[in-house]
Amino acid sequence: MIVYGWNHFKLKSIDPHSVGLSQYLSGMQIEVRQRYFHLFWIPCFSLGKKWALRKGNQLFELPVQYQQLLKSRQDIKVKTPFYTYALPLMALFVGTVYYINEQISDYRSEQHSKQEFAMQYEDNAARFRKPSLDDYYILTSEKGYTTRYARITGLDKNNIQLSYITKPVYAYKPSEIAKLFVDPANQLETVTVSRGDSAKLICGEYDNRYKFKGIDLKGEEYKFRVEKVVRLDGPIITGGGYASYRANAINLELANEGLAGNLTKVEPVEGNVKWTCSETLPMSLPSDGEVTLYGAGDYKTPYKVKLSLVGDDGRTVQYLLEGHDYEKHITRLN
Repeated sequence: MIVYGWNHFKLKSIDPHSVGLSQYLSGMQIEVRQRYFHLFWIPCFSLGKKWALRKGNQLFELPVQYQQLLKSRQDIKVKTPFYTYALPLMALFVGTVYYINEQISDYRSEQHSKQEFAMQYEDNAARFRKPSLDDYYILTSEKGYTTRYARITGLDKNNIQLSYITKPVYAYKPSEIAKLFVDPANQLETVTVSRGDSAKLICGEYDNRYKFKGIDLKGEEYKFRVEKVVRLDGPIITGGGYASYRANAINLELANEGLAGNLTKVEPVEGNVKWTCSETLPMSLPSDGEVTLYGAGDYKTPYKVKLSLVGDDGRTVQYLLEGHDYEKHITRLN
């Protein structure tokens, strides 16, 4: 039920003797009372002031001629208290707190985005400087609406040859991207890029990320830039969709989005957490497979753990899992 209405409270009590009315109002007190509208019993706004006479526990209307006399006196004027507008002030306060919180949240989100962008740029640039035939490129149009997938199909000292799928196709994991290139229904075109032209492909300025154009692709209306370079030369470890945190215990699910392999070692590098796996090592980790790490210890202080995996082709890849409290980050080491 919405409780609303109007009420009043005493602002000031005046002795009739002090204003020269004792002969008329003997045994009474003059009161200036504040009238207000309330919602849920919280004052919303002023409805003006009223003059009253108090005798014992009863209030009476102050005669009009006395009101006019008292209102003309500057020495007994009373201002409307700010708390008469408590509800609007509360709403303003809550709105201000919400706005400040949103600004802080937006700032933190922006800083996180800048950090992620810088890390992605460094990773892309490093792979471009040392290309491999295992590299796949995710390209985005300058307008950001279209995606094309490419892979390195030729290398020499000066140039990189990229073969890209001409029609719109979609994949979300590196292993899925690789399968696109063995599908005979997907037609390929090639483009040659100078190995010194990373600046034409990869945007290095955060503020320019939506304006950066890239290179021309045959038959495309817009230019394309590199969104991400994926090296598919073994297992690719990412954070899985599940994690649980209890007192001195942490369970983390990790996913393999790359090629099949075997997890051979889990080595603590920093922190006070002892790690075990869901299976005895070495354990098989198929493409799109998952593994759960069990940690016992203080995960609320920074920890690091190194994961070693051997692909089916015999190559070893290593990842560093870093975490603190409920946050974690995975970086490839080689």
